[in-house]
Amino acid sequence: MIKKIPTSELRIGMYIHDLDCNWMDHPFAISKFAVKDSATVQKIASAGIRHVYIDAGKGKDVEAAPSVHEVEQAVQERLEESIKGADSPEAVSVASELTRAKSLFREATSVIRNLMEDTRVGKQVEVESLEPFAERMVQSVFRNHHALTGISRIKTKDEYTFMHCVSVAGLLVTFAREQAFSEEDIHQVAIGGLIHDIGKTMTPQEVLNKPGKLDPDEFQVMKSHVTHSREILEATLGISKTAMDISVLHHERIDGTGYPLGLSGDRISLIGKMSAIVDVYDALTSVRVYKNAWEPTLALKKLMEWSPDHFDTELVQHFIRCLGIYPVGSLVEMESGLLGIVMEPGIDLLRPKLRMIYNGKKRRHEKVRDIDLAKVQADRIVAAVNPLDYKIDLGEYL
Repeated sequence: MIKKIPTSELRIGMYIHDLDCNWMDHPFAISKFAVKDSATVQKIASAGIRHVYIDAGKGKDVEAAPSVHEVEQAVQERLEESIKGADSPEAVSVASELTRAKSLFREATSVIRNLMEDTRVGKQVEVESLEPFAERMVQSVFRNHHALTGISRIKTKDEYTFMHCVSVAGLLVTFAREQAFSEEDIHQVAIGGLIHDIGKTMTPQEVLNKPGKLDPDEFQVMKSHVTHSREILEATLGISKTAMDISVLHHERIDGTGYPLGLSGDRISLIGKMSAIVDVYDALTSVRVYKNAWEPTLALKKLMEWSPDHFDTELVQHFIRCLGIYPVGSLVEMESGLLGIVMEPGIDLLRPKLRMIYNGKKRRHEKVRDIDLAKVQADRIVAAVNPLDYKIDLGEYL
């Protein structure tokens, strides 16, 4: 049986089934292994990992630990609780905003690519070049935030660094709107999101794009991008404190286990806490050179599970309220075996509007049709699924 236990209860002879953290946040090459000595226990604790999953069938057991099913059930209940009373009607439909959102995402990615290449050769960041895209991003989110956040799911491994910056900006603008930031502050949030990883221009490409686990020395090099970001932005004219906080604080964690400053609790600003949530969510749901993308619902569950240790629980709940349990662009499986893409959240976030595209039981594509689950009582969502498992390219349908 798989059980979740506090790291403090980990003992020699137990078998680790999963380290309860993001793959990049732990020092091990694999996530499944036997605990053979006390040094391994200490290494796990020193990495700031508060909980682990053990396989009681492969190693020593511990009494009174919740099973993985019990943990998942509790997280699901918290997830559904988060969306109660969520989401006000948008000004336009997702469908009518998608074309503008696609164009914005494509153009902003190109601008960030050029900006980072210029920074790499020593040119100063010109905030003015980002202003039009920040404004368009704010306008798109205020018309219908689900379009831009849905499009942001579609990334390529080679362009990840640039696309991630644009995605984080769109998600942060959406989050800041939900948190009732002023329009000027939201504009600065967009700027900050677009350049939050500018320090990666100083990271060697062989580290940035390594198709496997970073060794400890490489991980230290990777973490230094935050310090490089601060140095670059301190020399940049027109950078607001909001934009600086996003860049400098998005790897800090509530329990003090983050970097580079090891800040904890309210020593991290509100936008710093928000950017930490958004950065991890987008990283988890993106395809990388070393991993496949997670489906959004699983990523949201993990964010919930990792709070309050790493993230502010209330803010995670508000972030989930922004996106819904099944964010636009998610692929879901129906009780009937049909698969559909979430196109609109709907009034009931558990019954969104879908674009049906695939028959999971017969393993074949279906004639594309749109349905509103609020008006269909004969079928329901049973799970969020990964498009890669069915060789489905979401970009063909969004």
